[in-house]
Amino acid sequence: MMQLRSKAISLAIAGMVGSLTLVSANADTQYKLVKTIDLPGTQGGHGDWTTFDPLTHTVWISQSPDHNVVVIDAQSLDIKHVIPDIKDGNGIALTTQYAFLSDNGNDQTVVIDKKSFKKVATLKPQGKGPNGAVFDPATNTVLTTTDSNDATFFSAAAPFKTVAHFRLSPDPAKDGPDVGLYVGSKRKIFQPVDNLVDVIDPVAHKVVATWDAGIHGSAKPMVYDSRTNHFLLGSTDKKVVILDGETGNVVASIPVKDKVDQTTIDEGARRAFVGDKSGVVEVIDLDSNKVVAEIPSEKNTHTLTIDPGTHRLFVYRNESNKVDVFALA
Repeated sequence: MMQLRSKAISLAIAGMVGSLTLVSANADTQYKLVKTIDLPGTQGGHGDWTTFDPLTHTVWISQSPDHNVVVIDAQSLDIKHVIPDIKDGNGIALTTQYAFLSDNGNDQTVVIDKKSFKKVATLKPQGKGPNGAVFDPATNTVLTTTDSNDATFFSAAAPFKTVAHFRLSPDPAKDGPDVGLYVGSKRKIFQPVDNLVDVIDPVAHKVVATWDAGIHGSAKPMVYDSRTNHFLLGSTDKKVVILDGETGNVVASIPVKDKVDQTTIDEGARRAFVGDKSGVVEVIDLDSNKVVAEIPSEKNTHTLTIDPGTHRLFVYRNESNKVDVFALA
């Protein structure tokens, strides 16, 4: 009897997770769990950056506890490749041909050929603890930022020469930078450092402005909505701050349940998704600047990415070493 009761409870929970109605103007819209992908490796823990590559239709995950970067086929939802020997993976920058993997534990950036998945170079950025990696297609360079508050531009073409080095602001920093964002229409990189955002000119190789969004804790990675010309800036203040895309002025502040790490955006669906370790993924309406839904997950889930073509959401449950894939029903 206990086994039957447990099975019934499990099925009920699965049904709750599998289909979620959004509380929004389009009230019949749903996100449905379509697959849970078991990741390779033997342990869960504090995994890191998760990103989608539109050129290869793949999802790249810094599987830090198992010292891998895992590549998932976003169409078949199968594991495509595992890149080993990344001691502590952080940011991932994807170019047309290469993946630049920040290895915080080995103080290096590893360059991988996206077709063969072979390592083609190991780069040594200035400073200690590589964290962020951002690709600028206009200059064909990759910016790597480190925990020591250093920023290094590398050529994105072999032999990947160092182009420039400079310090971020404030200097010295208390916590250092997180993962930045390149916005092509603005020809700038927007780099969170401590509780501020550095605006970086990738041609001049310098910080040209610093935005203060009134964050008391740490500023986290941001996303950009071209329709509203707004940035959504995560924070450890348990809020997402909406910034004007020209001035950096605060437009709105959206409370969330816990400290934000990664946010991902689906402009076509007019939604952003927040990973804040609370045990749910909060869904923000980009036009109303409000949380309109919560997608069940697990405690400490904090990185995620979207395939904007299919509107599939990939949620990395790092503690369980799994990826949940949700789709619009």
